[in-house]
Parts: sequence; structure tokens; C-alpha cells
Amino acid sequence: MLPPLSPSLKEKDGTKWMAALSGALADGEQVHSLARISSLRPLTDAIAITDRRVVAFFSGSVGTKGPLIDIPVFEIQRGEIKSRGAGRTLVVVDGAGQSQNLGTLKPVDVDFVIQQINAVARAEPPRAPTVDVYDPFTKPWTESKPASEEPDIFAAPLDPAAGLRPVDGELQPMAKVGVARAAKADRQRLVPLWKSLPAIVVAVFFGICTVAAVFDPEAGLSTAMFFGLLVLVSLLALSRARRTAMQRRAVAAGTTPVYGVFARNWLPVGIPLAVVLFIGFVALA
Repeated sequence: MLPPLSPSLKEKDGTKWMAALSGALADGEQVHSLARISSLRPLTDAIAITDRRVVAFFSGSVGTKGPLIDIPVFEIQRGEIKSRGAGRTLVVVDGAGQSQNLGTLKPVDVDFVIQQINAVARAEPPRAPTVDVYDPFTKPWTESKPASEEPDIFAAPLDPAAGLRPVDGELQPMAKVGVARAAKADRQRLVPLWKSLPAIVVAVFFGICTVAAVFDPEAGLSTAMFFGLLVLVSLLALSRARRTAMQRRAVAAGTTPVYGVFARNWLPVGIPLAVVLFIGFVALA
């Protein structure tokens, strides 16, 4: 029997997804709903909401790679939608206020997915049995503490002011969590290669053209200034992308961004210089 499907998801696709997802589910885990979602990093086209977690996966490879995004439901405070241009991005917010983008939803699926996520949000993880059975042949008798005296880190609501949040079943200082997230983020590229490579190629190519124009009497100073303008624009775009990526990474990790030379805000210097080069090119052309 299929779980509830989002309005844009056909029954035949839901049947295929359930068959592919079955190998990635834990024992006893039940799928509450399925919906379409679109994301490029990582590449996903489906989202499943179970009684234990929210997972996003690619339907064509979930049988071999498993879910690409996996969020336990007891870490979710709520789900919300952020409108960006013509798209609607699904965002999951945890107890500490940190948000994670899962992908873009179709307008007809927004209400369905938000209701399903909020229905399972803040669920408690499975607890170990509290009844201790005495076996005199394996261990000596020890009086167990009442269940009320056992500290339960999941029963108490999160207190951001105390600087604590659950990590791997234990309460950890938020500063420690932020350092761990920052270390994990440092192992990833600031700007994806498919974004930074074109700017680097353009800067190198027109940089060579600028040097050649300077030493070529027939090209003239105007040609060198034009090529230099193109080099400057590409470098400004690359530095701006790095600065924006560092800001987003710092927000996600809960730390303060530290900008290097290539990630500083060069626009106050670069824009006037670009205007000067353009005016010089027009005047000398």
C-alpha cells in the first residue's frame, strides 16, 4: 500500500520510488508521504517523510547510493518555504535556528509537504527500556535508579541561551558543533568548479591579451585598456562569489567569517577602476 503522495506525483512513480527506497529504510521504519523536489547540489528529485527522518534522494540511484540528505525528525523544529524568484525552496529549521535547504517544490506540493513535515517535527527518538531484569547468574544485584532520576536529554526543550543542542544522542555545546561544521565545510570547495573555472579562464585569456596589446604598437593603448577591463570584471565576479560563499558557510557553521585577500570586498575599488578603464578605452578608440 502506498503512502500519501504529493499532488504532482503520479501513482506509478510513487510505486517505483517505494520499491527503490525499501532497501534504504531501517527495520520497522514507515514512510508517511512522498513528494517531488528538485535540487542540483546534491542531485535529488524526491523527498520521503518517515516516522524517523526526512530524506531526499535521487530516484534513479537511491537503491545503490541511498538517501543524499538525511535529517532525523527529532532535530526538526519546523518546515517552511522561502520564495526565490519563480521557485519555492523547502527549508528545514532545527531547534537551534539553523536552516537547511532541501530543494525546490512545485506550487501544488507546497502545502502538502509542509503539513507532512510539521506533523512529524520534534518527535522523540526511541528510548532504551528502563526495566532492568535481575539475573543472578550473570551479574550481582544492584539497585537501579528510578526512571524519574535518569536524565533525559531529549525530554527537555532546547535552550539556545544555554548554548546546548543534541548531537549523536548527546547534548553538546553549540560552539563545539559550530567548529565541527566549520571543519567539515573547510573540506569542501568554496565556489563550485563549474562556477569558478569560467571566470579563471576568462581572466587568464584576457590577461594574456592585455600583455600582448601593451607590447604591440599596432594594438594601441585602447585595446590594452579594453582587455584589462574584461580581466578586472572577471576577477571581481570571482572574489564576490568567494565572499558570498564564505558568508553562507560561516552562517551555517555558527562562526564568524574570516576573509582572505581574494575574498575581500573589492567592489569599492574595482568599480571605479573599471569605469576609468572604460572611459579611457572610449576616449582612445
